[in-house]
Amino acid sequence: MLRLGGAVIAMELAALGVAYVGFGWLVLLVGVPVVLGTVLVLAFVGMSEKPRQMLHEHRAQRWDPRQAVAGGLMSGFFTPVPSGEDRSGR
Repeated sequence: MLRLGGAVIAMELAALGVAYVGFGWLVLLVGVPVVLGTVLVLAFVGMSEKPRQMLHEHRAQRWDPRQAVAGGLMSGFFTPVPSGEDRSGR
């Protein structure tokens, strides 16, 4: 997450630099708030990932595979019919 966020910020700053060279200082009026907004969003996502990761680790520690119910909603639905049975009775 940190490397990807850094790459996004680096590309934004590079694009801002190219636009500044091409169009002048007015680009900074739009570009700087966009970069700051991206930094704030990345900081918020990073802070919100910590509690989610801790919850995931807590749930993984208390998981007991012996208490898991075998099967599920579609259990037995796709079981193959033995070849020796007569299928014409259906």
